[in-house]
Amino acid sequence: MNEVKKIIHRIIVAVALLTATSALAADFEKGVKAYERGKYKAALRQFRALAEEGHAAAQLNLGFMYDNGEGIPEDDRQAVFWYRKAAEQGNAAAQYNLGVMYDNGEGIPEDNGQAVFWYRKAAEQGNAYAQHNLGVMYDNGEGIPEDNGQAVFWYRKAAEQGVAYAQINLGVMYADGEGVPEDDRQAVFWYRKAAEQGNVDAQVNLGGMYYGGEGVPEDDIQAYAWFNLAAAQDDEEAKEARDDTRQHMTSSQIAEALELSREIAARIERNQNRADSSSFADDPDDPDLPLEPEPEMEGNGSGFVIGRDGETTFIVTNYHVVEDCAKVSVVHPGKSYEASVQAKDANSDLALLETNIPSARPASFSRLSRARLGEAVTAAGYPLQGLLSKSLNVTGGNVSALAGLGDDAKHLQITAPLQPGNSGGPLLDGAGNVIGVAASKLNAIAAAELTGDLPQNVNFAIKAALVRSFLDIHGVDYQRLPSGTKLEPEQLAERARQFTVAVHCWK
Repeated sequence: MNEVKKIIHRIIVAVALLTATSALAADFEKGVKAYERGKYKAALRQFRALAEEGHAAAQLNLGFMYDNGEGIPEDDRQAVFWYRKAAEQGNAAAQYNLGVMYDNGEGIPEDNGQAVFWYRKAAEQGNAYAQHNLGVMYDNGEGIPEDNGQAVFWYRKAAEQGVAYAQINLGVMYADGEGVPEDDRQAVFWYRKAAEQGNVDAQVNLGGMYYGGEGVPEDDIQAYAWFNLAAAQDDEEAKEARDDTRQHMTSSQIAEALELSREIAARIERNQNRADSSSFADDPDDPDLPLEPEPEMEGNGSGFVIGRDGETTFIVTNYHVVEDCAKVSVVHPGKSYEASVQAKDANSDLALLETNIPSARPASFSRLSRARLGEAVTAAGYPLQGLLSKSLNVTGGNVSALAGLGDDAKHLQITAPLQPGNSGGPLLDGAGNVIGVAASKLNAIAAAELTGDLPQNVNFAIKAALVRSFLDIHGVDYQRLPSGTKLEPEQLAERARQFTVAVHCWK
């Protein structure tokens, strides 16, 4: 199930960056607007006039229109001509497209060496698709000696920019130990990135990892869900794998897997719609392109840094903190960073965020298998934001029970006071290691109506074991340290300040 198609494809380039005089800029903008409205002949006239004057972006777009037969009969040779004109001026998109033409032998004899040359030019300027294709050339030894290390290098560059094919290819390299040490958890991490974009091969591969317990705990429900998503795209391998998995499952497990499939499919569709809606910049002077209202901050919570991978910072928070957010940002300490939600689990009430906080020191989990009844704990977070201090808030208490409401085994009951905004923050033991995630407090009024008495200081945290399992599933590395040496309260607060963040939800 680790087979994957390594596909070379061309990015659609309709608009390019412009560095020219204001008069040329206005003419180019006219061409762009005409193209966006489907008035290809008008766009063609604008682009051709500018292209013949040496305007690189217009040369790129004119080549693209010849390449796709838009407003003019398709002509690969003319496409190559104009791509080359722009490429020789340093236009990265044109360099990439010219590389594709050489790679596929379109409008010019196939020449892998020239394809590599132009891919590299574009890749070194940061063009993600060129980086992916250069990785493919190194991977397959086409136009250049095979070099798995270089393939991994360029796949990673593109994968970190969100190219699904690069993400799955990087996952394959980790799964097979080519160019990097074999690492199934990293393979799962990158398969998931691509699978969440709807890539059918990544969905099959991710399902296979769950089926075999490679890089993640063996889980037929997860395997079936991912196979089912790929099968819905008419992938025969996925259909066969799904049917094989079904043989080991109960009817209730199958029902749960189907529901999970629906949830994932809805999430993928939302992400794709969001990407599609941001393809073109809104024009306030164009009544056909209504402006979207700016999102407003409608919720706050807390979170904590749990790991890093290069420049990427991983943050744990509660699912209910980021549920249905149009945008998420985190603050640490006093500086705001945009964050993306990479994984959510409503059942465990956990979410994983990605951002880049260069100064953050990751938290660590306790090596102890579980919290101890009565042990001292500290909750860290940013409660009642806008009302209380903007600085970190820490409160102390004890573990008062090893289960939550109704004997829920996922939770600890604690006496450390929690307020709105604490959700998602770390619960620390005396050594400053994470033993839980602040989740909720008992609704005292509702409880009083049921019992006739007003309960005092009943709060709940998600157990660390569940959090670690969540991170394992999503391929995030973390530390576990001894909890023998106890910190003074001010030392513990300083330790918490290094990794605890405020989380803002914008809707």
